[in-house]
Amino acid sequence: MITNDMIHDEDFEGNYFSDDVAVKYDLQNGKINTVAFCICPKTAEDMAKSLNLLDHLEQDGIELKQQASEQKGKDGKRSHRINRRLL
Repeated sequence: MITNDMIHDEDFEGNYFSDDVAVKYDLQNGKINTVAFCICPKTAEDMAKSLNLLDHLEQDGIELKQQASEQKGKDGKRSHRINRRLL
């Protein structure tokens, strides 16, 4: 179980960042991907921090439960979306 005293400010820093209402990922090669658009800048900032925290937890070896769901896109092709949750 993860508690608040185990999480530090630096755990929220990483390759994800917010730019107004966009959540972006720095690929560390001069390129940046936009991963989401949010309804307000605060939500984008919180989402970027949460994704950075999730990355840090995965790097520390915390096991995550992965749940794949299959969806059909507009083009009729199937795509997979992974929902990551802490065990």
